[in-house]
Amino acid sequence: MEQQVYMGKNALEHFANSVQMINPKEIFLVRGKKSFELCGAKKVVDSIVDAIQCHVTEFWDFAENPTFEDMQKGLQLLKKSHADMIIGIGGGSVMDMSKLIRFFYSFSEDNITKEYIQQSDLLSLIVLPTTAGTGSEVTHFAVVYKDKIKYSITHAAVLPDIAIVYPPFTYTNSNYLAACAGFDALAHSIEAYWNVNATDESDEYALKALTLLWSNLPDAIHKQIEEAKDNVSEGSHWAGKAINITRTTAPHAMSYVFTAHYHIPHGRAVSFTFPYFFKENFNKTAVFHPGINIEKHFAKRETLAKLLHIGQQDPEIFMQKYINNLGLTFPLQTFDIDFIARNINMERAANNPVLISESIKRKALSFLS
Repeated sequence: MEQQVYMGKNALEHFANSVQMINPKEIFLVRGKKSFELCGAKKVVDSIVDAIQCHVTEFWDFAENPTFEDMQKGLQLLKKSHADMIIGIGGGSVMDMSKLIRFFYSFSEDNITKEYIQQSDLLSLIVLPTTAGTGSEVTHFAVVYKDKIKYSITHAAVLPDIAIVYPPFTYTNSNYLAACAGFDALAHSIEAYWNVNATDESDEYALKALTLLWSNLPDAIHKQIEEAKDNVSEGSHWAGKAINITRTTAPHAMSYVFTAHYHIPHGRAVSFTFPYFFKENFNKTAVFHPGINIEKHFAKRETLAKLLHIGQQDPEIFMQKYINNLGLTFPLQTFDIDFIARNINMERAANNPVLISESIKRKALSFLS
């Protein structure tokens, strides 16, 4: 079944209607901790629950970056609840957790073939993001960490049935959270655009996202302009649609170890190496992935240069200034360069237009020296 998406300030009407149409007896609610009440989502859910007179089991006690153990705990709670639908309301981690629990409630992995086998019907899943960043509400994959290693579960059944993108839920986010999440979305749009897996469709989504995000993100953070925040929410959504086709590239590949081992928020971790790759991925002397159409690739560089008004500026310095302006300056802590280089996610790195050699890894991490 094709996913239904409702976006904008009237989207909550569709949320209420969707829940009433499903008419659940028991809802399993995966939610954020403090954010659930602060953003206004609790009042919305309470009013719907009162209207249809159903019971709710809540799950919120899990790490910011969901672990395999967290998922198992949520899965057991879901089984005990006998819920007939799942609602996920929160940031990217909540989105991923609700998707993972729904999927593994009905699917198991064959130990030999490693294929997923469906054992029961899927429960209905509605998700409502409260941050503007991951675009997880429209992707068919979800992230889970096991022993501090990031795994991505990919399957058509991971995609939520209904996504409700209601920008006012993001209005109470702190400037720092908005910057981390927003830069993640911006990175998604650009990484999808230069990606070896890019298609005409993903390019359309990526450019739509980038147009909404680039100028609006600083205004959403520093000026607290609601229209800018609305545009960032929409931009995050389209960026999610883009990476749902392409997946991410080198800056994301190098970010996961910073998040898992050094507890750096994901979007901020992505920003560490993004300026380097923003320049290197269009370096004419680089060694490119054999699947890249070089002429088309460098035409994309010109498109980005015009869209972002780079002019004659050095692309790496230009992007670093933008990141600094968002408030994502580099943290004052010690990192193990060799350890980070050994633990880069090469699955994501394989999507990068420039091949990720040991030399490229070291150059990308040279800012740590």
